Amino acid sequence: MTVNRRDFVVAASAAGVGLLANRAVAEVGGTSADSHAGKKAFDDRIAFGAWINDVRTEPLPFASWPPDVLDDVAEQSIVRTIDLQSQAGYNMFDMFGLFAAWGWPIDIVSAASDGRDARVRRIVKAAHDRGIKLVYGLGVYSWGFDKIIQHDARVKGPNPHAMCASKDESWEWQKKIIDFILQYDFDGYHLEASDLGRCTCETCMKRWPVQATYYNDVTARCADYIRQRAPDKYIAAITISWADWNGGFTEEDKSNLVELSKKVDSIFDQGHHGQYVKQPDRKAFIERLHCKFGTSAGFWVYPPFRCHRQRWFLPYTQRTGAHIKELYADGGRSTLFYQGPVTNPGAEVNIAFGGKIMSNVERDVNDVLSEVLDELYQPKNASAHKTLCDTFQLAEDAYFNNMNYDADGIHLKGLPDYPGPGELHIGFGIGLAGGTSAVPVYLLEPNLVDEGRRCYAKGLEVCLKNICDIENQVGAAERMQRLKSSIYCALDDVITIAYARETSPKS
Repeated sequence: MTVNRRDFVVAASAAGVGLLANRAVAEVGGTSADSHAGKKAFDDRIAFGAWINDVRTEPLPFASWPPDVLDDVAEQSIVRTIDLQSQAGYNMFDMFGLFAAWGWPIDIVSAASDGRDARVRRIVKAAHDRGIKLVYGLGVYSWGFDKIIQHDARVKGPNPHAMCASKDESWEWQKKIIDFILQYDFDGYHLEASDLGRCTCETCMKRWPVQATYYNDVTARCADYIRQRAPDKYIAAITISWADWNGGFTEEDKSNLVELSKKVDSIFDQGHHGQYVKQPDRKAFIERLHCKFGTSAGFWVYPPFRCHRQRWFLPYTQRTGAHIKELYADGGRSTLFYQGPVTNPGAEVNIAFGGKIMSNVERDVNDVLSEVLDELYQPKNASAHKTLCDTFQLAEDAYFNNMNYDADGIHLKGLPDYPGPGELHIGFGIGLAGGTSAVPVYLLEPNLVDEGRRCYAKGLEVCLKNICDIENQVGAAERMQRLKSSIYCALDDVITIAYARETSPKS
């Protein structure tokens, strides 16, 4: 059975909550991203939003996921993130939600009303002014079609979030949306068909009994249409939920992807729970393709939009750095690197690190981290600089070295259907106050158990002591206070969970 990412999110969060019950970056850019690139650089150094408010510098405590509000804070947050991307060496920014999330309006055009058109055009200009191409996240038969499906019975199938691909009327709606988006000066299109599942009506299942074939065909159809209408635009095909997380792509799936590669510029095997193309087979597969191939750098944190932006502190430069080097060696030339709020110290450093290591994979991972911390925090002496580097590395190791993996080192205990995680959710709005905050599920089972939390807390305590010792020895005082706050918040959460466990009645 193929399980999509949404099913995993529900299963993992429910398990953790049930157990619980029991030198500084310039303010504006303008530098061409290509000026950062070394001899061995990824062609497509893509910052992935993923949604417009995933980079928001303030929380949205009363919103529903994914929040599609595009207000002053959202616009300013996006531009501030583009500034960091430009300085770090990214050359594209890929986002969903600029016009719609769950549902495009029936007339399509009113998605750009109430000042949204002007905001989107300002964001496009801001990216171009900083040497960044803007890629539009486009749902293919799903993501954005809920209202259309409710309105037009001709496109309905069993899935309320996905149009029936066997119906001509569905294709007409898809073209209407593409035509509308093509009026804007986006530089490319991220085609995603599968995150919310597919149509499983009798006709579709008879025509496309294999899930990956269904997604491949509808993606190819959209790619052909965009290429016909706008031949110079960048097109990326995203394969999330196309196959079983453990089994990966079959040989038939791979052959179909080779055909798809003739129609797009890049194919992404992101890796929410490991890659569908396993690493030993990746080099040979990439050599068969007619386009570039990429991942999402092996690991990423998905930020909770309802939480205070310093709620967690989780750098992961060692992990993404190692993966990016391996991917390049195998022939990969694209990376879709997840972003986050730049007011979160871990997210800010991860973003800057990602751009720099993609721009020159020959660099030593520790040297890149050292440079990022020097630029962002402006340490006044070598000792303070070393302490910053040690602190970020310790924070990474203290979490990841204590995750509750099974003996195979691939699956978390109790989750044999899901390798990984490649994508780690920090929190979900579940249960008490679920509409305004989030349970820190990354600290709960299946990710960490009691001993893992104890070790992680000890590591965070050392990190906090390090930062308190040097907080007056850095030039970026405001950034340093955010760092201290972030470590405090993470430590508070893990200690609170540990206390609840220790004092709860034993059954």
